[in-house]
Amino acid sequence: MNRIVVITGASSGIGLKTAELFKNNGDKVINISKTQGEIGDKNYVADVSNSDEVSAAFEEIKNEYGRIDILINNAGYGMSGVTELLSAEECENIFKVNYFGTLTCIQKALPLMQKGGKIINLGSAMALFPIPFRAMYGASKSAVVNLSYSLRMELKPLGIDVTVMCPGNTKTNFTKNRVKEFKTNERYGDRISVATNKIDKGDDKRMLPIVVAKAIYKQANKKRSKPMVIVGRKYKLLYFVSNLAPKSWLLNITGKIYDGTRK
Repeated sequence: MNRIVVITGASSGIGLKTAELFKNNGDKVINISKTQGEIGDKNYVADVSNSDEVSAAFEEIKNEYGRIDILINNAGYGMSGVTELLSAEECENIFKVNYFGTLTCIQKALPLMQKGGKIINLGSAMALFPIPFRAMYGASKSAVVNLSYSLRMELKPLGIDVTVMCPGNTKTNFTKNRVKEFKTNERYGDRISVATNKIDKGDDKRMLPIVVAKAIYKQANKKRSKPMVIVGRKYKLLYFVSNLAPKSWLLNITGKIYDGTRK
């Protein structure tokens, strides 16, 4: 299709599979990642939390291509830990990447986007279904969801479409690379380790990244995408149920499963 598609974090996982889809269908793919990528027509090494590095990458994109048709904000990482015991630096860092990294890329890309342009942000099912000991990750992705909604309204008169993808557990290196803080005290005991191990044991049951990539590609090709897309059947069902049931019921059930009190 010969569109100019900028994807952050396209060196692995969901970003890599998404980049392959666009490239294989004739689009120009530009990868902005913290580590050197190979799939893109252009690969820039930049940390999305570093505004100077991001600015330099987008300046080069402007000089070479003059426009951006699609921006996909995929870069991000996870973190688990007892909220009370997390350091301010740990909490700030995940927002710098997951939220402010997304925001910075949007602000740098928008001057290069015109009517018909699309912005696709990667949220998470955890933004919709919070669980114990993942507060900072869920909060950072919830911020991305609300950012996307506001932008969708702001940019609608300009003809630029915005959607946020909320995939469930995906089989990538995301779990391996997640910052796992097992710091605890007598108040929490071994709950953090029990809860983390319980969730991580399900890695082999996670959906493949190509499933999420195809969902992203589908939205990118729609004349007008949905405001939010949940990826994963069980998460769609859970979202439907959560909108009908009392929030206290949902939190009580989730807490009993994941709060680390049951081994």
